[in-house]
Amino acid sequence: MIAFLNQNVTGQLRSDTSEFSPINSGLFPKKISSALDNISISGYYRFLGAYSQMSNPYPEFESIKRKVFLGDDSNIPQLMLTIGGKPSKTTSFSTDLFLWAPLSGSTTDYAKGLNLGINLTGSHSTKYGLFNIKMGGIHWYTLSPFTFSSNTAYNRFSIFERNPWDPNTNEPYDRYKTFYKNGALTQDVRWGQQAFQGFILDGARLPQGFSFAFMHGKSQFNGGSLPRPNLMTAGKIKKDFKDNFVSLNAISSQTFTDSLARLAIGFNLITTEYKLKWKELTLLGEIGLGNYYSPTASNKWGEAIDLKFQFSKKWTYFPLEVRYFQVSPNVINNNGAFWNSSIQEFNTNFAATGSQTPLIPFASSLVNIGQLTNNRRGLILNTDLNYKKNKLTLGYSAASEISGISNRITYGHPANNLALSRFWRWAFPANVGPYGNLNKIYRGVYETVTITDSITAKGFNTLEVSFKTETKLFGRDLLIFYLGSFHSVQQRFSALPIYSSKAYLQSYNNQAEFYYKLNKHVIFSNYFGFDRILANNKTELDQVSLKPKNQIGWSYSIGLDLQLAKNTGLYLRHRWMKYQDLNFSLDHYQGTETTVELKIFF
Repeated sequence: MIAFLNQNVTGQLRSDTSEFSPINSGLFPKKISSALDNISISGYYRFLGAYSQMSNPYPEFESIKRKVFLGDDSNIPQLMLTIGGKPSKTTSFSTDLFLWAPLSGSTTDYAKGLNLGINLTGSHSTKYGLFNIKMGGIHWYTLSPFTFSSNTAYNRFSIFERNPWDPNTNEPYDRYKTFYKNGALTQDVRWGQQAFQGFILDGARLPQGFSFAFMHGKSQFNGGSLPRPNLMTAGKIKKDFKDNFVSLNAISSQTFTDSLARLAIGFNLITTEYKLKWKELTLLGEIGLGNYYSPTASNKWGEAIDLKFQFSKKWTYFPLEVRYFQVSPNVINNNGAFWNSSIQEFNTNFAATGSQTPLIPFASSLVNIGQLTNNRRGLILNTDLNYKKNKLTLGYSAASEISGISNRITYGHPANNLALSRFWRWAFPANVGPYGNLNKIYRGVYETVTITDSITAKGFNTLEVSFKTETKLFGRDLLIFYLGSFHSVQQRFSALPIYSSKAYLQSYNNQAEFYYKLNKHVIFSNYFGFDRILANNKTELDQVSLKPKNQIGWSYSIGLDLQLAKNTGLYLRHRWMKYQDLNFSLDHYQGTETTVELKIFF
C-alpha cells in the first residue's frame, strides 16, 4: 500500500532500504515515506434534508402538497475533499474532489468531479519583494469594490438560517456570540471575492511600499465553451503609506456576438481607490470611469463614485459614517460590488452547454443599505450606539435614479425568502408564481411590480435598525437580535421616506431571533419574521379586485443546534409560514418546512 502511494507521489518506486526494508514494509509499516509529508487532505461532509407540507400552496403546486428533498438544490457538494501538496517551500498545488447525490430515485442521478479544479500556486521571495503566481482551476480573488469584488454590506442580516459555507464552531453558542460582539461572522475564503480562472500574478512588499496584481482569463460572466474570444483582463498598482493607501485599478472584458468576431460586446472600467486617515477623520472611497459597448449600446462613458467619510465619536459623540455614491447607467460590470439595473445585456447565445446565461437587469430594486446599483446616486448615514450589553446600529439611505429607464420595481420577502426559494428546485426560473412575477435567484426570490405611471427617475429611501442584547434567563445565557428594514419608492427624490399612498411601494420587514444556551453543546433557537408590503394605485391592479398589491407574510421557526463531537454539528429547523396578498386572490401559501443539516469537518 505504501509502495503504491509513494509511486503516485514520486512517479517511481524508491529504493531507500531504510524506509522499505522488510521490517518497515507490509500493511502496517512502522515508518512512512517522507514524500507523503507534503500531501494534505481536508474537507467536509454535509447532509441536508427538507420536508415541506403545504396546507394552502400556490395553485401551480396544488397536486404536490408534500415534498421530501435530500441534498442542496444549488449543487452544493455533500462531500468535499481538498487535496494539497508542496513540492518545495515556495511552490504548492491544490485540487479537490466532490461527491453529490440528490437521491432522486434515478440510478444515474449523481455527480462527482472537480469543483475548483486543479490550482497551481508559486511564490518567490527576493530582496525586491514577494511574487506570487496562480494558474489553472478557479481562484477566489479581489481587486477593488468597483472592479473585481462582491458586496460585504454592513453586517445587518439574519443568521438563523445557516449558509452552506458556514463552519462549525468550538461550541454552537460561539457563532451567535461572535455575531453579537463583532457584528460579523467568520466566512470562508470566498467572502467579498469573485471567482476567476486563468493567470494571476501579484507582487507585495516591493520597494517604496508598492504592490501590484495582474489577471488574465475568465470570470463567471465570460461564458464557458464558446469558441470565439471571450476574455477578461484586470489589474492594479497600489502604494501604501503606513495605514493609508492609494491604488489604480482597471478591468476590461470582451467577447463577440458573431462567429467571425467582428461585432464586439464588453466593458471597460478604470478607477482609483484610496484610504486617508487624518486625526479623527478617515476618508475611504473609489472614483472611476467606465463604459459598456455592444451592437445595441451607445458606448458612452460614465462615472463611478463611492466616497466615505468616517468620523470618530470624539468629534461627533458617536461613530458616524457619511457616504455618497453615484454610478452612471453607462457603467456595467457584473464582476463588481454593484448591480446592473440599466442595460439589457446583449444576447450572445451564452445558453450553450457550459456557458453563463446573460444577466437581466434587476430593474429598480429595493436593496439593503450598502448594496449599490448603477443608474443611482444617493447619501447613506451609518452609526453604532452601544450601552452596556445593548448594541444598536442604524442606517439610513436617500437615493434616486439618474435616468428614468425602467417602469418596474423589484423587491424581496425576507420573512420566508429561503423557504420560498425551495418551492422551485434545480433551476433559477423567471416569471413563475401565480401571476408570473416571481424570479428565483441563489437562496432567494424577488418579485416584480409594474408602474403604470409615466417613467421618471424614481426616489428610494431605506431605514435599517439592528438591535442586539445579551441577558440571562433562568441562569442561562440568552441572545436577542432584532432587524428591521423599511423601504419606500416614490416618483422622485425625497430626503425623508414617504410611508403613505404617495409612494409607489412601501415595504416593512421585521425579523427577531432568540438564542438560548441550554448547555455548551445545545442551543435552542427561535425566529420570527413579518413582512408588510403595500403598493399604490399607480402600479398594476388586480383584474378582479381592481386594487394594488397588499401583502402580508409571516413565519415562526424553532430550532436546535447540537454539537455531536468536536468537528460535528447537527442543526434542526422547523418553520410555520403563511403569506397572502389581500387583493390578488391567487397569491397565497401556507404550510410548514422542516430541515435537518449534519456537517462534519475533517
